[in-house]
Amino acid sequence: MLDLRRMMLLNDLADLGTVSAVAERRHITSSAVSQQLRVLEEEAGATLFRRDGRTLGLTRSGQVLAEHVRRVVAAVDEAMSAVAASRDRVSGHVAVAAFNMGIPTLAAPMMQRMSAEEPELTVQVQQQDSDAALRLLRQGEIDVAITCHYDFGGQQLAGGLVTEALLLEPLVLLASTEDHPRIRTGGLAALADGPWVSGPRNSGLDAALRHACESVGFTPQVEHRLVGAQNICDLAATGTASALVPALSVPVPLRQLVVADLDLGGRTISAVVRNGRQYDPNVSAVLRALRSIAAAALPTPAPAGLSAAS
Repeated sequence: MLDLRRMMLLNDLADLGTVSAVAERRHITSSAVSQQLRVLEEEAGATLFRRDGRTLGLTRSGQVLAEHVRRVVAAVDEAMSAVAASRDRVSGHVAVAAFNMGIPTLAAPMMQRMSAEEPELTVQVQQQDSDAALRLLRQGEIDVAITCHYDFGGQQLAGGLVTEALLLEPLVLLASTEDHPRIRTGGLAALADGPWVSGPRNSGLDAALRHACESVGFTPQVEHRLVGAQNICDLAATGTASALVPALSVPVPLRQLVVADLDLGGRTISAVVRNGRQYDPNVSAVLRALRSIAAAALPTPAPAGLSAAS
């Protein structure tokens, strides 16, 4: 019989591509990973791996086994949820990973609510970007991922995951109040020659700004790059640069800088779990809390409901 722990290493390798990356994820040595993969190959009775430089790729047999490993993991999740559902109370531990603005918007209020309503449930939260959170989720290191994706890019989910849209958050333009009249007349193009502040290169906010500006015919002149939408708002408040940010990141004192009635797109904030785990009472309690908090965050929250990834 194939060993589940070794099969999980195969799953890691299919995801990461190198033994060193697998070792780092599992907090063991590279030699230990290589040894366990060799044993798995012997157990399977087939050649599972081929080396291409520093990358250890999967043969056709390895790909077939990796796909079955994903199904095994899903079945284990379903079994764990079925056992958990037999409990008569919510108790235990749930691990959550969230992108930066997902912490103050959803994760922190959820923890506060869980502490009051479900005192026997321990919730552990870590900050990760959306891609990293999904990787941790696929590997079973967390139970819930709070992610965001911009409407111009879409979200790619691996099989075995389900997602629930919690919030449809619009993007808003922050600009000097002196510029508002000409922006209302000329739209975003009125700022074509002005300076901008945005996130790091190739970040979600950077891509959103470029997409919005290029759609009306110009490339934004980004003179300042900061980590975190709230920091971007603070710099925009000095009047030295305009900014495109998610609506919930704008502090109340700065809302007079928002140019109203501009359609600049938006992003979807979602909760993602492994298929089957949504029925675990602990995970279900966290999802209910996130759903309730999201509903109060904006006047028009996204419709609830889990949908499976293709």
